[in-house]
Amino acid sequence: MRLEIELFAKEKKKINLNYNYYIISAIYHLLSEHNRDFSEMLHDQGYEIGGKKFKLFVFSKLMPEKYTIEGNSMIIKSGITRLYVNSPVKEFINCIGNSLMKIGNLKIGKEEFVVSNVYLRNQVDFEYETEFVTLSPIIVTTGEMQNGHFKSRTVHISEEKYIENIKNNLIRKYFLIHGKLPQNMSIDIQFDEKYTKNNRGKLIDFKGITVKGYIAPFKMKCSEDIKRVALDCGIGENNSIGMGYIMEKKLFVDLW
Repeated sequence: MRLEIELFAKEKKKINLNYNYYIISAIYHLLSEHNRDFSEMLHDQGYEIGGKKFKLFVFSKLMPEKYTIEGNSMIIKSGITRLYVNSPVKEFINCIGNSLMKIGNLKIGKEEFVVSNVYLRNQVDFEYETEFVTLSPIIVTTGEMQNGHFKSRTVHISEEKYIENIKNNLIRKYFLIHGKLPQNMSIDIQFDEKYTKNNRGKLIDFKGITVKGYIAPFKMKCSEDIKRVALDCGIGENNSIGMGYIMEKKLFVDLW
């Protein structure tokens, strides 16, 4: 399920480009306003499978109609800014939607926006081969032995393990949501080669910790229910801090 949130700025807003933490804080505030117990459970525990924990939500970057970049800040001009928040968990979507409509505004960092509209976008018709755009970096890591110690490293988008880990991650999320494996587990992902060669990745600072991921359009061939998991949860890792948010290319083109 996808919430499309339209935020209205009466005057220009200035937000640090590393605003992911601000949005997470806003999301947990909205959850707490409607259901404090659920908010605390999600924040403190999440959903666990195979020793890995998932929050089962993802959000997009801020998408203002008009903006400029000045140094480390985004200057959002008067008008509409869109934010998408996705999750397969009904309670999550209900909490966010109800709180937004009740409160009527959303504070991101020190800036406050008026909530002009909230839409539930849940009906998606997929072709078997679907083209997606990546609206935030897709992060993939792996563990390796280095000098006798087990350490984590970022996987480059050109490595075979990048797509392999994305597929495995999707299957775990599917099992968490549905309580079973998909009937058809075949997943084919092809990133546009123009974006995979010599791609240095994008660095995101999150509360003083730098994470690295890759942005590239891709085609995915798999069952519709797996694609819904990819949309609702994001792909790759660190989805709950806004990484791995994807959107159908045809929808993105229609919006912009």
